[in-house]
Amino acid sequence: MTRQWTMRSRLAVAMLLCMALGVAVYARQREDIADLRDRLRERYDVLGLQDGIGLVPRARDAGIRIIEVRNGAVSVDGQALTGGEVRARLGADADLILRITYLDAADQRQLAASGQADVPAAAPELPQIPELPQTPRQRDVSRSTRRGGDLVRIGDNVTVSRDEVIEGDVVVVFGNAAIDGQVNGELTVVMGNADVGPDAVVRDDVTVVGGTLNRAPGAQIDGSVENVAVGPGRWRASGFPGMLRDTILGRVGSLAGTVLRIALVTLLALVIVAFGRTSIEQIADRASADPIRAGFTGFLAQLLFFPVLLMTIIVLAVSIVGIPLLLLVPFGIALVLVVLLVGFTGVAYHVGRLLNGRFGWTERGAYATVLLGVLTIALVTVVARSAAVIGGSFLTFPLSAIGYMVEYAAWTLGFGAAILVWLQGRRLRGGVAVP
Repeated sequence: MTRQWTMRSRLAVAMLLCMALGVAVYARQREDIADLRDRLRERYDVLGLQDGIGLVPRARDAGIRIIEVRNGAVSVDGQALTGGEVRARLGADADLILRITYLDAADQRQLAASGQADVPAAAPELPQIPELPQTPRQRDVSRSTRRGGDLVRIGDNVTVSRDEVIEGDVVVVFGNAAIDGQVNGELTVVMGNADVGPDAVVRDDVTVVGGTLNRAPGAQIDGSVENVAVGPGRWRASGFPGMLRDTILGRVGSLAGTVLRIALVTLLALVIVAFGRTSIEQIADRASADPIRAGFTGFLAQLLFFPVLLMTIIVLAVSIVGIPLLLLVPFGIALVLVVLLVGFTGVAYHVGRLLNGRFGWTERGAYATVLLGVLTIALVTVVARSAAVIGGSFLTFPLSAIGYMVEYAAWTLGFGAAILVWLQGRRLRGGVAVP
């Protein structure tokens, strides 16, 4: 019994000591707030803001309109300051201001309420004042939504609103970027457009490849700016290339480029015949026997190529195991280009065989047959480019369109025939007969 009473007595004493210590700490905290309030009131009017404290200097020559303490951060006239900048700007008052940042929301409300109790009756509306307008260089970073790390999107658009701060880089592939907030790293957009608003701040370089950079007046970009256009769109821009294209020199250059392209394709086709004549003959036979099916297969493969490629990149990017496999994507694209070239060579070989039979050239070899086929397919385009040198591009546009359609049909038919031959080979190896 005595032991129980002893234990209870000890517990009671401990509880009383804890209560006394809590009361002492609470009283000390209240004294600290009262002392802080009295010292602030000597030079400032203390105002309650929605999520912090506002201090308005009483001296008219202070050079400061308002000091705001929000969420542990200090800003002067709307410009966020670091601890060192606070001491350099406010001098002896810096310690008082920084003490406010250590108070919780309840203590800040008490400090504001205590300060507002003594505000003159002639200005009862002072506790809530309108916020100062902010510019991109004086944005209240303490109220912004910060997102750490890099922001990477593939096949999707990215929007950085005015109240957002991205701590890393922003990378967008096959999508557009709309930047109205702050990016502390680089902004890179590939195959898309970048819109940098008037309130945007980019602390590093901005690079746009295969798209357009739209930079609004007032946008701040601290690094270099590069906008690389890809494809026919670059010729539509004003300037030297656009003016040169419609001159005699430009048309001669276009003809030379076409001849060079045909020569390169011919050389590659001859190399393919040297190493794979059997496959070329199979593709030619398939294109001749079933041109509709082969053409439809080639066209469908072209339509599905980019969606399938994009989905593959996304699936590999989001999976940890698949990230190293992204290195194989360029090789996959190169393989598709090889299949396209092999298919086109097969169609050229078939066209050459038709001409040999038409004109009785029975003694021509495989190389001469492929060379004849390639030149026949590209004949209309070469004639159009040659006529453009004399008559102008506008007058030969219909002929150029016909040449483009002939070449496109040959590439599409060959692509589909190559795919069908490959599928047929797989099924035959699997023991399944294919008609």
